[in-house]
Amino acid sequence: MTRTPVAVPPQECFAVRLGKNVRLALPAEVVREVAQISPKEICPLPGVPAALLGVVNRSGQLCWVLDLAVFLRLPGATPNEHLPMTTVVVTTGNRRLAWVVTALEGLFTADQSQIVPMPPQLHAWYRELFQGLVYRRGEALALVSLTAVLARLAQGDTNA
Repeated sequence: MTRTPVAVPPQECFAVRLGKNVRLALPAEVVREVAQISPKEICPLPGVPAALLGVVNRSGQLCWVLDLAVFLRLPGATPNEHLPMTTVVVTTGNRRLAWVVTALEGLFTADQSQIVPMPPQLHAWYRELFQGLVYRRGEALALVSLTAVLARLAQGDTNA
């Protein structure tokens, strides 16, 4: 008896940029909205990792604001603290996070065959945060694992 290969459906992704050169892909099913958030709207909370800027009220619900560049330890990618921040609000279960990004690059479809493992020479802390690399127009984007990011934040582990 021969097994028929199971077709893996393509994955919808939302591309974002951090700083000038870091491009990430988020699974589109976790993206709820794109929003501009003023730093004045954010209520900082003591005792949380520096990457968590605080909470903001989004549609009557509290939403954590995560500076993704700080979380990933990217130099020079942090937004100006006086200007509105571009965020992508992601959800899983009852958790909502507004991820601060530099730019939105839109939706695209990634065939599962286009997703390759993260390079082995990359520090293990980073490899665990990404499902792999996905290619869009010949350019590699790191596909974020929302579950892994949330687990790191829950542990207070933001150090590579």
